[in-house]
Amino acid sequence: MRILVLSDCSDEKETGKKLEEELIGKLRSKSYDFKHYNIGKEEINKCIGCFGCWITSPGMCIFDDMTREICRESMNSDVYVILSEIKYGCYSPKIKRVLDRSIGNVLPFFKIIKGEMHHAPRYERYPDLCFIGYGAGITREEEETFRELGQANAINFQVEKAETYICRGLQETEAVVDRLAGYIEKRGGEK
Repeated sequence: MRILVLSDCSDEKETGKKLEEELIGKLRSKSYDFKHYNIGKEEINKCIGCFGCWITSPGMCIFDDMTREICRESMNSDVYVILSEIKYGCYSPKIKRVLDRSIGNVLPFFKIIKGEMHHAPRYERYPDLCFIGYGAGITREEEETFRELGQANAINFQVEKAETYICRGLQETEAVVDRLAGYIEKRGGEK
């Protein structure tokens, strides 16, 4: 099983750093095959909506930065874990940029899923999506928005259901990482 971890710990918050350390430590301790990108200090271009990833160079963004590699790695993974501070119910701006730029992994055509319009798949298989959102003082509304956003992204990226975990502080990091590890083991990643 191949796992991709995408994190944005640019906020310097203790909870994010501890979650990242514990998650990477857990994956190493179980000898999982994984790749980790912390995009916190990286220059990530914004999607400019040029359709280059759909028409000019199918599946590949015109911008040659780390996001191009992340998109390729995501399609070669079985599980894609996204770790982000929750900002008003949403991902961090850099995580949002990476997800926006991942649009080339689907086609510019549409299909109806449960009465909603979503992109059609470009590839035969897509990784499971797992989101870990963290932050102190997350409201119920922000948590609900974060879960709904993750689920909407999962459907658009051809995954039936996103796994979402919320961490409100340092005291919860170990439990959140253990729950994600349990999901990975159930998914077939036992070591």
